[in-house]
Amino acid sequence: MKNFLFTILGGILALIVFVLGSLFGEFVNVIKGSQSSQISSSELVINEQISASIEATPDIYISYPSFYAKNISDDDKSMINAHFSGILTLVKENGLCVGGAYQTYNEMNKEGVNTLSLSSQLACKFSANKLEQYNKLIADIENLIKSSVVKLHLSAINPAFSAEAEAKNQSELKSALSTAVTNAAQNLSSDFNKTCTLSELNFGGASYYHARLANDDATAKISAPELKSKSLKASADAKYICK
Repeated sequence: MKNFLFTILGGILALIVFVLGSLFGEFVNVIKGSQSSQISSSELVINEQISASIEATPDIYISYPSFYAKNISDDDKSMINAHFSGILTLVKENGLCVGGAYQTYNEMNKEGVNTLSLSSQLACKFSANKLEQYNKLIADIENLIKSSVVKLHLSAINPAFSAEAEAKNQSELKSALSTAVTNAAQNLSSDFNKTCTLSELNFGGASYYHARLANDDATAKISAPELKSKSLKASADAKYICK
């Protein structure tokens, strides 16, 4: 009988230990979950726009002289072909510009009559020491078409960056942005007394100045501004996680 009672008591004690063990495990999980929730809620997600700038000096000039003609007659066509053949030859020999092919199109004049018009453009890029060479091309073209229905429209000569200089500028801007991003993380860590690390970074573009067109005076003096240092700016959207 005693053995039977001891067996029952042993079973009851084992059951109690099992239940208490299960309850303790659930308690531990609840505590862990609460701690995890507190840690998660203590994280800060901060979005910042980071900017950086560098100084760079343009290394070339650009210009886009163009040609136009209106009210073209059948008698004008052979002369136009001859003049543009000469223009293309001058452009090729000079070596500073590309383009020069022309296209014709119909447009309505003031009297409501459809007439034939013409347009063409050159794209010129050259270093500062080639300005005289560029001016000679323009003078030769003006001399060639002085008796033609085709007229030359001069555009401004503006500072610009060559492909090589632009690639260098982009590289330096990204380096400056990288430094700014690192500094921002350190400043945020200090401000919030947390450890802030970069989570995402999306680069924007560099901000360059653009060429301006000259006035419509085809006899305007051809001159070039001084190649001065310019401020180039870039930005990036940064996301930081602070813990």
